[in-house]
Formats: sequence, structure tokens, C-alpha cells
Amino acid sequence: MTPDTDDDRSSLEFTDTVRADTDKQTLWEFISDAQNLADVVPGAKNVTRHTERRYALEIERGIGHVSVSLDGEFELVEMDEPDWIIAEGEAFDATTGSTFDVLAAMEMQETETGEVDLSYAAELFYTGGVASLGARLLKKFIEGDVDRYFENVKSRVEVD
Repeated sequence: MTPDTDDDRSSLEFTDTVRADTDKQTLWEFISDAQNLADVVPGAKNVTRHTERRYALEIERGIGHVSVSLDGEFELVEMDEPDWIIAEGEAFDATTGSTFDVLAAMEMQETETGEVDLSYAAELFYTGGVASLGARLLKKFIEGDVDRYFENVKSRVEVD
């Protein structure tokens, strides 16, 4: 087996804006506390804090006919409270021999109506057996998980 090179990797990009009925500080405190990921990330089994900004994460998901058990780490590499966060992560699935690298950014803007627009952009690079699923199926699946993630965040931070 040869090491992966940049030419071996496929990539997917995700961008959107989600509106939450909360204030910026509440949303910031929730999403900047990576321990909350275990509750809101679909398939998250465990989140372990290594340092103030670096975490280990275990995720189990079924994608089409393939099951993946991801072991990885992510880091909150830059933050400007309460406006934006940039995170990097990497994970590996031993069953499919797949690697995943992600760079993600989230920015929060208060609206005139007292809500918060949370804009995000992420680029996911992947290699290995999961690539056999095809980019269209993988993107659809991951978009569904991203949507569920933000629905879960909103349900935890929105005021009644």
C-alpha cells in the first residue's frame, strides 16, 4: 500500500446559512464547547478533550451499504469570540481504509430580528474504500448529517 498523496484524494464542499432563534453569545458558548458534539453530531459515540482546543472523536455511521467507524481528532485552530471559529480535523476508518480530512469555518451574525445567522463552509477530503460509494451518494449522505447537526444545535440553543 502506498501513502496517500494529494492526487489520490477526492473532495466535497459544503456551505450554507442556518438561522437560530437565540443570541450570539449563547450560540457561541454551545458550538465552541466541543463536548457538546457527542450530543449533536449524528453517530458520535465519544468525544475526549486532550487540550483546551484539541479533541478526539469516535463516530459510527452507515453510508449506503458501507459501515464506517471513524477514529479521529479535531482542533479549534482559530476563534474570535463570539463571531467565528475555524476547525480542522482528521479521521480514519480501518474497515474501509478510508481517511477523512476536513477544514471548516463557522461565522455568526446577529439579525435585525434578534436571531443569529450561522454561516458555515467546509471542505472534506477523503480517500480509500469510501470513495467507491461515489461523490454524489457521499455528498447527499453527509449533507443529511450536516442538516441534522444544525437541527440538533438549534433544538439545544433556541429559546422558547
